Amino acid sequence: MASLALKLYYLRTRERGLSQDAVANAVGIRQATLSHIEQGLSQPSCEVLLALCRYYDVTPTWLLDEERGLVPLPTERWRNRNALVTVGMWVESPKDSLVPASDGKVLTPLLPSEAFYDQEAAELRRRATLPRQIEHAMQELATERARLERELARALRKDQRAPPERRARGPKAPER
Repeated sequence: MASLALKLYYLRTRERGLSQDAVANAVGIRQATLSHIEQGLSQPSCEVLLALCRYYDVTPTWLLDEERGLVPLPTERWRNRNALVTVGMWVESPKDSLVPASDGKVLTPLLPSEAFYDQEAAELRRRATLPRQIEHAMQELATERARLERELARALRKDQRAPPERRARGPKAPER
């Protein structure tokens, strides 16, 4: 879906709105090195990769995995790299698995292969009454997300090829 080069370009221009000089100085590399990485002409060393991950708050897994989307999910943020479940995520569990805690809250075990959802998908799950409706709604959501990611990737590639003075400084992509 999205290459390392395109993801880094997205993070710098759309998420942060910074120049290559600013990012290169913050990470401790030359501007030309960052330029070559963003153009896909070279790959970062492990040290540079980790510095970029910390700087942009993304995991190396997201940055290097071309099967993942162009916009990082909350679970793909560096600050959440050691968290099993992150803020904003919903986990589906059987109703009878809830155990009352002494402070009025409830606990539920997280089991392997349990379904988990982001805010939008959780809302669809709560509203749908039949399994087929849920499956259909989730497929529609995934299709729409994939379409939006393709459009964003196309715009970023076009922007990368444009001269610097003609590059778009569009709005940030919506948070997932």
